[in-house]
Amino acid sequence: MQYRNKPIFIIKKNMQKSVLTGVYFDSLITNEILTDCCFKILGLTDFDKQFVDNNYSDEFLDATYNHGRLAILQYHDIVYYISFSDERCEGRNSGIQSVPTAFNRYYLNQYKEKRLYFYFFPCSGNNATSYYQFMYRLMKTAGFEFINIPYTIGCINSFNSIDDIIRARKENGDKNSGNNATYLIKTDSHKYEIFGKTYGANKYDTSLICYAVSKLAGKEDCITLYEYNEKDLKELPEASLNVLQKMGNISIINIDDEIEKQELEENDSLRSPRFNARLLDRLGEKHCVLCDCGMSELVQAAHIWPVADIKKTSFSLENKLDFATDGENGLWMCQNHHKMFDSNLLFLSENGEISYCSDLSETDENYAKSITTKMMLDTKLITPKFREYIHKRYNA
Repeated sequence: MQYRNKPIFIIKKNMQKSVLTGVYFDSLITNEILTDCCFKILGLTDFDKQFVDNNYSDEFLDATYNHGRLAILQYHDIVYYISFSDERCEGRNSGIQSVPTAFNRYYLNQYKEKRLYFYFFPCSGNNATSYYQFMYRLMKTAGFEFINIPYTIGCINSFNSIDDIIRARKENGDKNSGNNATYLIKTDSHKYEIFGKTYGANKYDTSLICYAVSKLAGKEDCITLYEYNEKDLKELPEASLNVLQKMGNISIINIDDEIEKQELEENDSLRSPRFNARLLDRLGEKHCVLCDCGMSELVQAAHIWPVADIKKTSFSLENKLDFATDGENGLWMCQNHHKMFDSNLLFLSENGEISYCSDLSETDENYAKSITTKMMLDTKLITPKFREYIHKRYNA
């Protein structure tokens, strides 16, 4: 890199939607904002700037690729990557959609002297929701430094551990099933699974959680990313995958129908990532539907219509797989309740009532009642499909 005695900003003029909106980045990123960035990073106010078009390319910025809200600041032999927030924050995560792109560009560049920053534009929307607060902490953990934090957001702290991320995710108030784009689950000591959607704005959640988890992972931690898709995009953007491969401590598995078909043919049970992903979509974080157990290591995906019974039908393999991975054909249950359910020591009726096997001794029935805090399923779980699967379980 050329040694520069004077700071220079190199900024791509166009953003992804500039043609549609008529708003270009050079009209948003004013001299006042650049001066603020330069002073807070370098303690200087004198700089040069260069807005470049799609024909520009150097070792730090290839403008032919959409880099969104990214500025490159070069001074002496150090390069500073600066990602900028959205000034509207109208969508759930629109304020940080360019962040993974900036991180990828920063991380994949092999130059040693580099820094990563984030700058908050004045915002007309709400950039201080619990969801945004959670994402800012992920950014801090991944390596972002914040140039200017609005008073409405307050202090941004890194996460201390992967378990710390899981706790914060559960507590940040963004709990609507189907709304969380990415789930981070602890399955055993030092074993974690990430269920990440790969399409739309959801891929930004997936990327950031993976980057933060990778940064916190110890040598003993085993982490698997399941790329979960229900649409055309079956994997994360190429740059994000390249970053994760370079990080080297997250295994990436694309949830593939062919793999699950093979397992369905070979086994009477199905340990299906797609089934788990669909249960997460439908029910949210792992929590037993029959008691207060929310420890993900102890909570399992329980089939209502068992896989072994599905396999005995005359349906095609594709249809059998659809039944076996349908989120409405399952419930979260702790290990105790899952075993009792599979062993027909407790029963579920089509309206969600709980009952026990008549052969249980009084002692065993008292124990079952003592660990079962809910004798009726939540009414939102009692769907027509649920009733159908209960009927198939006991009458097929």
